[in-house]
Amino acid sequence: MKSQPINRIRKRFRREWLLIAIEEMDRATTTPKRGRLLAHHASRERIHEAMLRHKGLALITHSDDRLPAGYAVAF
Repeated sequence: MKSQPINRIRKRFRREWLLIAIEEMDRATTTPKRGRLLAHHASRERIHEAMLRHKGLALITHSDDRLPAGYAVAF
């Protein structure tokens, strides 16, 4: 799969966790801009397992703006 904007990847899925290989970052804000989808699944644990097999910079994110119950975000 070729590199795509992160927001475009997120819009393709509903209520799923995504593992994205980061291919371009905004250096000023350290925000991932483009990447390749490596895995998607409803289970966060399945995405974490896939991340452990990936070498390189990756992003785990939820496809929706609101996280499932029981999850929180820290910056």
